[in-house]
Amino acid sequence: VCMIWSVMMRSLFLSLLLVGASWATTTYQGQQVWRLHVPMESTNSVQSLLSRMELDVWGDGREWVDVRVEPHQQRQLADALGVRGVQHTVNIPDLDKLIAEERSSLGNRQQGLRIDTGAYNQWEDIESYLGELDAENPLVTVTSIGQTYEGRQLLVAKVATESFAPKPSVWFDCGIHAREWITPATCLWGLDRMTSGVDDGLNSLLDKYDVYMMPVHNPDGYHYTWHDDRMWRKNRQVYDDNMCDGVDLNRNFDDGHWGGIGTSDNSCSDTYHGPSAFSELEAQAVRDYATSLYENANLTAFFTIHSYSQLWMYAYGYSADVVPEHDDLDRVSKVGVDALTAVHGTDYEYGSIYSAIYPASGTSVDWGYSIGVAHTYTLELRDKGSSGFLLPATEIIPCAEETWAGLVAAMLAI
Repeated sequence: VCMIWSVMMRSLFLSLLLVGASWATTTYQGQQVWRLHVPMESTNSVQSLLSRMELDVWGDGREWVDVRVEPHQQRQLADALGVRGVQHTVNIPDLDKLIAEERSSLGNRQQGLRIDTGAYNQWEDIESYLGELDAENPLVTVTSIGQTYEGRQLLVAKVATESFAPKPSVWFDCGIHAREWITPATCLWGLDRMTSGVDDGLNSLLDKYDVYMMPVHNPDGYHYTWHDDRMWRKNRQVYDDNMCDGVDLNRNFDDGHWGGIGTSDNSCSDTYHGPSAFSELEAQAVRDYATSLYENANLTAFFTIHSYSQLWMYAYGYSADVVPEHDDLDRVSKVGVDALTAVHGTDYEYGSIYSAIYPASGTSVDWGYSIGVAHTYTLELRDKGSSGFLLPATEIIPCAEETWAGLVAAMLAI
């Protein structure tokens, strides 16, 4: 405990020296987020168009896709969609304004404050909070499973109650994509409730499982969204031969299909898969640690939390093929979605990644399934596109409440 605490405090001290309190400075003036209403017969044509125009895809579902459109692209895209008979609506008419409103809502919150589970928190405060839990809460052991390119610790909190016999384990990670702020917030709310013992549902989860939680899978990217570019998705890895920085960590896992469908070999793409499978420090660390849990701690389920679109999904992402455990994964997903929806009435869909959202190779979920963890799931949290990655902080607690109700119900159904 003392060692991990001292390492974290050194890291925090350096971060406070190097980083001021300024918010993200990248501008999105004149940019919009459009929802394209894409009939099935036009899917391939539209996907090719978006790739050719190098548009930032925010969300994708059955017969729709959300894209960020720069001012100089808007006429070109509208004309190209018209030729294809594809309609569009404007989800976010002024992206820069929405970012400014979020920044204003953060107020003058400085680093060095205890986390607020009803607010968005900077990486340095999350790191400090995890150190406090490790030092003060007997249920919690925080481990650094590696370091990022920029030297930040990759922290995993184990939460376990006393037991006469070994319990199976479950993995949760959040924040693999930097701009998806609601996901670390949801993980932290759950961790706070778990460790305070005030939530009967989470207490029942701990009665049955040891919990391993990684609240921020991509701390470099997350930090960057606070201080440089709010819409950044990837990590911050630099390769000298690449035109652009960063790798999409959720395309970097070796699921047997790395570099395949739903990825890009263009380093400037938000779905750039990296120079090789497991090239990234963050992916390597999760691979090694989760594999050890599978081999030594009966890892029974693996959850990775994303936003947005309100989806509960399972393998495969790279193929339309149905996994042998499909019926059981579908059953558990339905249990989770029903429990989630019962809290605030939030509507979720469930199914395989490939069928529910879009084809994707090199994902952590398909990798987890490939090593033998049958119950691997990806959740896409609130909302359905009206705010997208800029979900208001007022929705953190209701989102976390419903998400953890669903996660607990699913785990108790396995």
